[in-house]
Amino acid sequence: MNFEIVPTSVRHIRPMARRMRGAVAVSLSGYGFDPRKALHRVVLDSAYCRTAKADGFPIAMWGIVAPALASTAYVWLVMSDEVAKMPRSVVVTAREELAAIMESYDEIATTVLPDDEAAIRFALYLGFHDDDEEEPASHKVRAKRLRENPHNRIPVGDGYVVAVSYRGAA
Repeated sequence: MNFEIVPTSVRHIRPMARRMRGAVAVSLSGYGFDPRKALHRVVLDSAYCRTAKADGFPIAMWGIVAPALASTAYVWLVMSDEVAKMPRSVVVTAREELAAIMESYDEIATTVLPDDEAAIRFALYLGFHDDDEEEPASHKVRAKRLRENPHNRIPVGDGYVVAVSYRGAA
């Protein structure tokens, strides 16, 4: 499957909200967020925002939310199930985007949903970590520590999200 990356348009929001991974949409709803409205809000708040399209349809969206002159950029990413069909392309694109962001910022921060194992795996694979990360461990152990460490939890409604950061490729 081939894809192209284009600047995000508000016209991409509704189709992306419909195509986002089911686990994310359910989790957002569980936190009291309408997935389309949440995506709309973050797109409007983003200083930089891109959409990956395949066959004319959005399959992923991401962006940066950062105050002017900040040293930390807050990134977000929403993917569809179709993205799983091109894992190598996704990793290459994500690493290129992270490298470009790091040219302007000292650190990249984001949050992942604690029940979204795929998002946690992807974040760890790309090099995101928590500030309390100890000695090297297997991916499975690192993911478990990340979810269970209370220092990583940011309260949201009746639940929480998990904070991670990135300071450059290892």
